Amino acid sequence: MGGNLSEIYSSEPVRAFGKALNIAVRQNEDFASLVEFEYAEDEESFSEALKRFLRRYESQARKYERKKEDRSAYRPTEEDLRGLIDLVRVHGVPPVRSALVSYALVRAL
Repeated sequence: MGGNLSEIYSSEPVRAFGKALNIAVRQNEDFASLVEFEYAEDEESFSEALKRFLRRYESQARKYERKKEDRSAYRPTEEDLRGLIDLVRVHGVPPVRSALVSYALVRAL
């Protein structure tokens, strides 16, 4: 565990999910996801928080696409999902969680 923080912060999966979390917080006021990620301490709780976030996010993305038929909502890819889980396995939950939440909040400013 542990490792290179710059690798975590600059990774595409963290950037992709950080962007999605930013959209969820900024546009959909999904503060529940931020709280759930903050309380995730191990792989299982992080995975559960991620699952709940993706469920809420997909619901909001579909609603957005119904309103704006000519536009597609942003979604992280399946590759991003696998990459995020790999980062958690290699570096542990705390640094990945911190990078994800930090990226989302910094981009919101």
